[in-house]
Amino acid sequence: MNTKRIENQINDLYKELEDVTSMSGEEVCRKYNADGRGEIVAGIQAEIESLENELHGDDECDDDGMDYINLQISQGLPVTHW
Repeated sequence: MNTKRIENQINDLYKELEDVTSMSGEEVCRKYNADGRGEIVAGIQAEIESLENELHGDDECDDDGMDYINLQISQGLPVTHW
C-alpha cells in the first residue's frame, strides 16, 4: 500500500474516532452494532496503530539484504566503502 493511501486512511480513522467520541453511547451502539463505545474506540485505535506501524516501519530497516560491494564489482564499478 502506498504512503499517501495509508495517510488518508489514518486521517479518516482519526475523523471517525472523533465522531464516535462525540456521539452518545446509544448512537454508537446503533451505528456500529456494538455493545459499547469502548469496543469501537479500541478497534479504531488498533487500526490507527497498525497503519502507523506500516507507514513508519519501512524507515526502521537499514539493511535491505543487498550485497552492494559484489554488485559494484559485478558491474565493473569501483567499490566504495562508507
